[in-house]
Amino acid sequence: MGALALAARIVVAAAFVFAAAQKLRALPAMRAQLEGFGVPGPLTGASVAVLPVAELATAAALLALPRSPVPAFVAIGLLAVFTGAVIGNLSRGRRPPCPCFGAGTSDAPISARTIVRNGWLLALAVIATGSIDGAEPLAVIVLTVVLGAATAWIVATPR
Repeated sequence: MGALALAARIVVAAAFVFAAAQKLRALPAMRAQLEGFGVPGPLTGASVAVLPVAELATAAALLALPRSPVPAFVAIGLLAVFTGAVIGNLSRGRRPPCPCFGAGTSDAPISARTIVRNGWLLALAVIATGSIDGAEPLAVIVLTVVLGAATAWIVATPR
């Protein structure tokens, strides 16, 4: 079980780094996308600055503190907020583009597929709360490659 928890930590951290990098790459467009996603005007500016920093800090903590479940719980919290925003938009019949991965570069509207993707990441974050004791290096490598490939496919598949 330790290998699975460690592999999940690595994959969630990589997903957060990728998401943050895409947001930073498209900062000018991110403000408009967050507004379109329903973030209230006064919070938009702060969200543009805080979201990538929070994602990068969470990723760093997941890797730097592998024996602490706290970073994984932070990841769960962030993913829960993101998923709640998607569900809130869908429940109001709104399907704006998702500022999740590739903030200003993705025109794909949110859908149930977005919830599935976030659910996968949430599941990995829950697994990442587990102990890494007894993690065999080879098992960690194999599980990281498998979970990473599955995550890349889920993230890259159109919503």
